[in-house]
Amino acid sequence: MAIRRPGDLIRLNSAIAVRPQPLCEADMAAVRQAIAYVAPDWSVELEGAGAEDATLVVLPEDGDDSTGPSFIVTREAGGFRVDQLHWDSLTEVGMFSSLSDVTETLRLRLAFCSGGVPMASATRH
Repeated sequence: MAIRRPGDLIRLNSAIAVRPQPLCEADMAAVRQAIAYVAPDWSVELEGAGAEDATLVVLPEDGDDSTGPSFIVTREAGGFRVDQLHWDSLTEVGMFSSLSDVTETLRLRLAFCSGGVPMASATRH
């Protein structure tokens, strides 16, 4: 008697790829609001030629690298990817499962750039 395991039932041609929703104005507003307390002079902009390749760009008001790095947020199948651009060097910050995880990371990093105080976590322990 053959035993079938759940993994045996899944075939490559039976997998359904679900494309993540593109970043939108609501995502931009959420990030903007989240960083406003720590870095009020920084801007968040929705960039991209179309909705499919939309990115959020977080940068200092003057865009000067001496003020701090810029951050690029993209939505991928696994969640949100955050990269840091500073002095023409692109570095991956990480992959995050939610936009709130992204904003928490940005708040902490921007607090060091702007000399502000990181806002207390909204998570209850």
